[in-house]
Amino acid sequence: MSKTVCYYLSKKNKNKLNLNKKQENSKLFYRKDLDEHDYDFQNMIGWPNYPNYCYATVVDGKIVSCASAGYQVHKIDDRIVDISTNTNKMFQRKGYSVSNVVALCEYILNIPEEKEIYYKTDKDNIASQKTAESAGLVKISFCYILFRKLKNKIMGK
Repeated sequence: MSKTVCYYLSKKNKNKLNLNKKQENSKLFYRKDLDEHDYDFQNMIGWPNYPNYCYATVVDGKIVSCASAGYQVHKIDDRIVDISTNTNKMFQRKGYSVSNVVALCEYILNIPEEKEIYYKTDKDNIASQKTAESAGLVKISFCYILFRKLKNKIMGK
């Protein structure tokens, strides 16, 4: 029995993305933006493990919530993007996490390269599951993710 709950989104089903959940305060940040400004990012997702961008909510000069896009270290296919999110406890239940996930997914799906987005969470993390579902991501089984990665590698896509 899997302890992971998985969600998926691609250009084929991007109409499921709940754009109504995107808030004005979700901002795109590139690595250089975070390097150049004094944002308190240490309590958020581990930035060094992720590529050049994230969507974040800034309150009083501090990043209080963010959604980051990453590629697994053991990546099989660079078109597979794993996203994760984190919100400071004092700022939870305000919709920031959902907003950042929606904005990040929209951004990824609008770049020219074909990408598949995966969001994985622990089966006991109900808040994270609600975030994914509220954003419009489609629930799938973990073995589906592995199958898609392997299929893409074999097919050379």
